[in-house]
Amino acid sequence: MEVEDIIAKIVEETELEEDEVRENIEEKMEEFEGLVSEEGAVHLVAKEHGVQIAEQGDGELKIENVVPEMRKVHIKARVVDISDINTFERDDDEEDGRVQNLVLGDETGTIRVTLWDEQTEIAEKIEEDDVIEISGAYSVEDNQGNAELRLGDEVQVKMADDDDIPEVKNPNEAQEASIIDVSEEGATYRVRGMVLNVYTSNPFYTTCPECEDSVREDEDGNHVCEEHGEVDPEYALAISAVIDDGTDSIRGVFFRDQARDLLDMEEDEELEGDVETVEESAEGVAGKEVELEGRTRYNDYFGRIELITNSYSVLDTEKELEQLLDIMEA
Repeated sequence: MEVEDIIAKIVEETELEEDEVRENIEEKMEEFEGLVSEEGAVHLVAKEHGVQIAEQGDGELKIENVVPEMRKVHIKARVVDISDINTFERDDDEEDGRVQNLVLGDETGTIRVTLWDEQTEIAEKIEEDDVIEISGAYSVEDNQGNAELRLGDEVQVKMADDDDIPEVKNPNEAQEASIIDVSEEGATYRVRGMVLNVYTSNPFYTTCPECEDSVREDEDGNHVCEEHGEVDPEYALAISAVIDDGTDSIRGVFFRDQARDLLDMEEDEELEGDVETVEESAEGVAGKEVELEGRTRYNDYFGRIELITNSYSVLDTEKELEQLLDIMEA
């Protein structure tokens, strides 16, 4: 469903005027300082007002056409990556839970598929580069605003003809580049540069303590996980910073451990929504020379590509200069 269609549906099913809906969308985008796109913001506004915006897949879809909140999704794609199984303890069950991720790709992009418990047996029967067909899945929005597939009770998964899907470039293989050359959406880049600004407004989002997915707040103020129902949420860091390498600048988005690394916070330092501590830690970040590696996405609010960071390090420029001089002298 397109953004304009969702806005019209919100107006139709609530007492809000169109101008009010658009104002709410803008407020959401400003609240998250560009961490959510216009599409993500309109989904949040719809949920807050109890408007159901689920879409149903119509025939086989290319991955680029899969968006959050779809039902009966049918795709055929190549297995790009299979993660290790993670286990977690359930409060009301003696048996540990299991979760595992697949990354599937076609010529239009890649998408993550989350497998829960007995669904992880699917990963035991496939290998990277296999082509599989999934029908009857549904999509949710992940922590980074992208669509993610989940397998419902009526899902079907089967092997497909290898010739149907071309070879897919591994999105996890990083390209080293100057920032001005970072142009491909959904690709992994490694860039270097100086931190110019760090944005710390609304630096936390709430997550499920069992599966670590983001949770939503219902009309009664309860936090609800799509998989585990009502939960007592945990706080996770999400901040952004502008990085410049002299050729151009790019917004880097940092989640969880990467955010802590950027702010030079200890791993076990308890924050629990402490914005003041985050703001104080951010004061010493500007001016650092850093190297980032991460996946790109297009930010509709800013109208440009940004980098979702998966690894981060501070560069020792003096040491690198000394090594370069030693090489030149040799």
